[in-house]
Amino acid sequence: MFDHIFGRPSPSWKRNQVFLVLFFWIWRIIKAKKGPPKILWLPRLNRRLQRFTPWQIILSTLTAVYALRNIDKMLGFDAPEPLRNLYTPDYFRATWIVTGLDAGFATAMTIRPKWLRDICSLLFAAYYILFPSTADEKLRRFRAVPTVELLRATWNKTSNPYLRMIQHIPKISIHRKILLPRPKSSSYDRPITGYLYFAPPDGELRKATELILDFPGGGFVAMSPEHHEERLRYWAITSGRPVLSIDYGKAPEYPYPFAIDELFDVYRLLIESAGRVIGMSGKALSVILSGDSAGGALAISLTVKLIELKNGMIKIRGVDKLPLPTGLVLTYPVADFNFASWMSSDQLRILRAEQSSNSIPGMREFAEQKDHLHRVSPLSMVPDRKPRKSMKRSLSWKDTLRGFTSGGEDRVQSPVRKLTRNLTDDGSLADAEGEDEEYAGYKEEDKPIEARVKYRWKTKDCLLRTHSALERKQEEMAAALKEADNKVIRAFGTKEKRTEPIGTRLTMSSRVGYFQDRIISPSMMRAMAILYIGPHRNPDFATDYHISPILAPERILAEFPPLMIQCGEKDPFVDDSVIFAGRVREAKRARKIELDLVFSGKSARFGEDWQPPNDVKTVPTREMERERDRLTSESESDWVQLVLLADWSHGYLQMPTLLPRAKMVIDDLAEWMVGTFEKYRKMPVECDEGRASETEASDSGIVVMSKRRGSSGSGEVSRGAGTPRGEEGQRQGSRIAGHTITEMELVRRRRLQDAHLFDSTPE
Repeated sequence: MFDHIFGRPSPSWKRNQVFLVLFFWIWRIIKAKKGPPKILWLPRLNRRLQRFTPWQIILSTLTAVYALRNIDKMLGFDAPEPLRNLYTPDYFRATWIVTGLDAGFATAMTIRPKWLRDICSLLFAAYYILFPSTADEKLRRFRAVPTVELLRATWNKTSNPYLRMIQHIPKISIHRKILLPRPKSSSYDRPITGYLYFAPPDGELRKATELILDFPGGGFVAMSPEHHEERLRYWAITSGRPVLSIDYGKAPEYPYPFAIDELFDVYRLLIESAGRVIGMSGKALSVILSGDSAGGALAISLTVKLIELKNGMIKIRGVDKLPLPTGLVLTYPVADFNFASWMSSDQLRILRAEQSSNSIPGMREFAEQKDHLHRVSPLSMVPDRKPRKSMKRSLSWKDTLRGFTSGGEDRVQSPVRKLTRNLTDDGSLADAEGEDEEYAGYKEEDKPIEARVKYRWKTKDCLLRTHSALERKQEEMAAALKEADNKVIRAFGTKEKRTEPIGTRLTMSSRVGYFQDRIISPSMMRAMAILYIGPHRNPDFATDYHISPILAPERILAEFPPLMIQCGEKDPFVDDSVIFAGRVREAKRARKIELDLVFSGKSARFGEDWQPPNDVKTVPTREMERERDRLTSESESDWVQLVLLADWSHGYLQMPTLLPRAKMVIDDLAEWMVGTFEKYRKMPVECDEGRASETEASDSGIVVMSKRRGSSGSGEVSRGAGTPRGEEGQRQGSRIAGHTITEMELVRRRRLQDAHLFDSTPE
């Protein structure tokens, strides 16, 4: 209470307040031998209480305190629980344990040494698991201004040696850390770190020709393959294929686009050596990319880069083109960075102009608030406290002599003061130089974000991106293709007389609708985005599809390999999954119609005898014919399969110990990869024949799974290669009790579930 009276809440003052209260009452207990002070009715009450035993008094006191703390619940005045019906009971129980662990690890993250921190983390976590409301409040305060250390301490908790003892990690024959060199023509020299998992005997690895290349999630900031080890080991066992998971460079030390370029280098290295660099056969190689959360975004970005390279839209030294992966497995991917909270370029220009004018009092301080990378937390709006003296870098004898000989003018200045001067004296938001050297004597967690950046982007290394004539022509033909595609689109509409178009009511995005998610909070999303983009880029989040793959042009999306996208229905990123899957399907439909028109010599826009101009024919006719035949032979379930897990949210792939049904989901993904390998034995660019679908899609490729499965055994059911997941779910009701719905029905059901609150007219 006292910190609120003074108007300056402070953890240190709260700590002092607790000690003062404890000291006061301990002093009063010691003085209690003479009885209570003679104030009002206290002596009389003390005489009446003497008839009770000490045990009765203690128990009655605790009971009274508990009743007072919960009197609002007893009287029915408690606030409603917003998450009451949001999740399934088993998922909510798993998030309860995860929240308690996160609160405990966040509380103990400043304890030194490490062995003591590991023990205290579990002790605190046990307390917060017993008191979940306290854990929610503690974690809410930590996440309000998240730091890099907080994100890593809470997400890397599975590296705790005592916590790993209770994890069920299956045994496999090969679990190996591998360091891979960069390709010779790469502009980077930092080695690539990977972890190889293989279940069959060691000798079988030399015969393997199919590889699962995994990019683990962690908000671009935390988590290595070791923190995803349960899932990776299960995949290695279920699929029988080697699984290579990459520990790519994390922000803020290695900001965008370092991770994408690193994954491109490892993909190039694997393809050029046909897997020989990790001990595979070296004769042929088929790769399926997988990624969850941030790793899913990186997998999409890597595929976009491969398609751009193949079409000549970018040029990379030493490589002309690389074959596309056999398939992609994306689990709750982050595909859109447009959080509707970023300042536009024009707004930043005005802000800089206003700051430079020096005509508005307090403008400099206001502008400094926008420089998120010069503080410890990217969401902090106030300056950091100066590091303690004991943490400052000690002066060398050279610095001391230089200070004496120069009369004190060249003495080493405080890094914090020098950084503040650089920000305010020149009237600009330019980055201060030499911060990493100035903060060399400080702990990593006490440095501002920009001082932690290890890789600085060089302008001369930027990739050359070209806007080809083919892409320009595609944009011009977009209206005609959509006109010709009306018949296909109408097939996905409902047959009801009265339809409700999406967007006519108050429609929230999933990130706003599920802002109280127990795993991902809005503040964490923004912090991760700021850390990932880093200080060297100012992207346009409304158009840059290398940052937000959901904005990729249709021409690129039409060339994507088979996709399996899986996401929780109540995930803050579920919109990304649904929209990206829908855009890929629409792009492939449009491309299929376009190729039919080109080979028939007709066009819905340019007349019966229209022929494509020469600048459009960037792809050889033979390749266009093969592409048309492949699209014709495939069904939409061969293009994209989207599985939404009803009433689940984010991060369930890391919960197989806490959420047993997550193990079934992990097995489903492994079986899809096995079926895709069997169906497409060669890389898509090398073999386009033999891709005929075994079934035809009756509707959309979206499946909503209720996760009510048979309880007998482990739920293992073999799946034939190439079988669409939606049809299998309808045939095997004991394994997947779900139904197939269209995108429009799905989004209407979720977004308009509270529409009756705004509709005064009867239905």
